[in-house]
Amino acid sequence: MILSWWGVCAVIPMLLLFYWKVRVKQWRAVLKEAVEYHKFHLVSISRDPSVSQTGRELAHSLLWGVTKQLPLDLKDGKGGLALVNSFKGRKTSLNTCGTVFYECAKNHRVMDITIFKLTSTLISTICRIFILESSISVFGLIYNDINLLIFLLTGSEKGMGRFYREMKKEINRKNSV
Repeated sequence: MILSWWGVCAVIPMLLLFYWKVRVKQWRAVLKEAVEYHKFHLVSISRDPSVSQTGRELAHSLLWGVTKQLPLDLKDGKGGLALVNSFKGRKTSLNTCGTVFYECAKNHRVMDITIFKLTSTLISTICRIFILESSISVFGLIYNDINLLIFLLTGSEKGMGRFYREMKKEINRKNSV
């Protein structure tokens, strides 16, 4: 009985390590594509003359958070530290997005809903990146995979399920070319 318990204790970390090695590359690709998606739309919004000046400024702030602050947050594999720093209120890409989200919510009557939605999905994406690049990444992978499975099983065409399904399609398209 004791020998089988030790066998289980030895096998579980090996399975988690194997799972992590297989899934982390795929999720990094999905999240990288998600960041590119956001960059594309934020550049479009920041250059669109039909968007209000406030909307363009908020899009520019989000773009700065993604292009400048996010790489600094992740420098030297410090995703977990960036998440902790976000909770401490320090300047991180996640807090930049949170500030924009707050501004969108405060001015929701005059704001373009597209910026609000982009901010919402960008916050989720950055949180997932921070967790994926932290020491608890295996638990983040399990969470992401369970959520993705739920979205795929329910056939959701809204929210994060649709967003990540689109990212997966884009990755498959790029790999086939």
